Amino acid sequence: MTPTWRQTAGDPSTYANISEVVVKHMSFDWRVDFDLKEIQGSAELSVEVLKDTDKVVLDSRDLKIHQVTVGSTAASHTAGEATEAFGSAVTVHAPVPLKAGTTTSIRITYQTEPQSTALAWLPAEQTDSGKHPYLFSQCQAIHARSLFPCQDTPGVRATYDAKVTVPKELRALMSALLDTTEVVGDSCVTTFKQPVAISSYLVALVVGNLEKRDISDRVAIWSEPQVVEAAAFDFSDTDKFVSAGEALVGPYEWTRYDVVCLPGSFPYGGMENPCLTFVTPSLLTGDKALCDVICHEVAHSWTGNLVGPKTWEDFYLNEGFTMFLQRKIMSRLYGEEYFDFDAIQGWDDLKNYMELVGKDHAYTVLRPNLEGVDPDDAFSVVPYEKGFNFICHLESVVGNKKWFEQWLHEYIQTFKHQAITTNDMVNHLVQFFSHEDHKADFSKVDFVAWLDTPGMPHAIPGFSSKLLDDAVDLAQRWKSVAEGTAKEVSENDIKGWSSSQICCFLTRVDFPMPVDSLTLMDTHYKFNSSKNCEVLFLWLKLCIRNNWTSHEPVLRSMLARIGRMKYTRPLYRELGKVDHEKAIAIFKENKQNYHSICQKMVGKDLGVE
Repeated sequence: MTPTWRQTAGDPSTYANISEVVVKHMSFDWRVDFDLKEIQGSAELSVEVLKDTDKVVLDSRDLKIHQVTVGSTAASHTAGEATEAFGSAVTVHAPVPLKAGTTTSIRITYQTEPQSTALAWLPAEQTDSGKHPYLFSQCQAIHARSLFPCQDTPGVRATYDAKVTVPKELRALMSALLDTTEVVGDSCVTTFKQPVAISSYLVALVVGNLEKRDISDRVAIWSEPQVVEAAAFDFSDTDKFVSAGEALVGPYEWTRYDVVCLPGSFPYGGMENPCLTFVTPSLLTGDKALCDVICHEVAHSWTGNLVGPKTWEDFYLNEGFTMFLQRKIMSRLYGEEYFDFDAIQGWDDLKNYMELVGKDHAYTVLRPNLEGVDPDDAFSVVPYEKGFNFICHLESVVGNKKWFEQWLHEYIQTFKHQAITTNDMVNHLVQFFSHEDHKADFSKVDFVAWLDTPGMPHAIPGFSSKLLDDAVDLAQRWKSVAEGTAKEVSENDIKGWSSSQICCFLTRVDFPMPVDSLTLMDTHYKFNSSKNCEVLFLWLKLCIRNNWTSHEPVLRSMLARIGRMKYTRPLYRELGKVDHEKAIAIFKENKQNYHSICQKMVGKDLGVE
């Protein structure tokens, strides 16, 4: 199929000369120093030479490089001018020219700087135990370059091994298989191996006072002692998600699927680091109500980690496909109605984002042009939900869900261990459905409108759900209450409802609510004391918009303990509309508790960069 949509020549987010050399394996030897907030050690990169060259260009940010060798020979290096978004290019000058078809190794001795954007150093008082410091990394999208010199692009995949030395009272874990652990003097030395090639953004490290609870032969939950039991309960369905994923798209190739529940400053719901998913404690509800986030990260084991995009401009190949697979898995386990109901809520999230930034904003394009743009700035619900709806549209063109699932399985198996483009995906799709026994015509699909046009999807999906109807009906009853034409409401209204259905209801209370109506709602439903962060978040947004001051202690508490950007950014934005000075004051009170990515994005939202 001849593409008519915009083609990307290369990755605009990397300095690396990936057309000349590619990294195939990485070996790390790291010592974690909590006093200096540094990782000291070395990274040895095994590279394959594609074209004759005299240099290897790597991405770097906030790294202090001490020594470089190529093979066994000392080599010089130069650093380019640094930019805030991309750091700087580090050029390693080969002592002798590198010939196409050969391999060599580059060993770089270095240390990270305390301000490394990949690393969050938490003092003991920011942990649940209050006794030991804590460290976790977050390399997506382009922060691996501030953890180690690398080709920081999703288009390059490499295996790795590591030796990590930490204080003996702490435990180190990585996005890899644990190999050995040994106490040496005052230190604990752990080695790891990742035999499956991954992109740089999937290298991950966590160090803390961690305990483990085994869930199955291949799944364990890690967290601090005060949290691990609660996490083990709420995430106890993890292996079911893995098995359901295998039934849909093929074998799980990563051997283990462990989960570590991090402190509250983690800026995302979850991060799909291979072998060791990172998740926020905001998922802990005591009733497994938010386990869909775990399912989402499990789905990434195939869509994203096994098959992923060559550049961040095709990020929907990661997140859009993962939303699709997540909803397929959840509907297999919890009923077919889950798919449409969750998709409707995703559509609502997409509409809300469009209203926030404007339907013509460049970041509402499914494949944005990221030339000169920090991928973090473009991060939004668009690749997730617009991408998901694009895939659903393709499924509707096929007209047979079973056939489309067969294609999805074949797509994963064809491209596994590769980084691909939209063109690769579409060509495979068209070729698969060119056979007489499962034929589909994609000639009328407007790929330009889907991929390169801003705004909401031009094709409206036909999702429907009785669960949605009930939520809408309850919202209309509360509208009557708010308008003084009261209809009967009671605590039984939401009895037996899932948290998703409650959230659906809250998003549809989009009309003015007098304070006495909000008070009555909380009297019946007890939202102000909810332990479910999704429910509490939507409730607090409603309270802020309607100036119900009784919510403020709960709002302050949530913003102090949870740094997940899904909650922090909208809450600060809503508060900023009502009382901008208060929003800034609360942000400044809590800023030190947030990850650097969260600090940056909330600061931009409030105009206090």
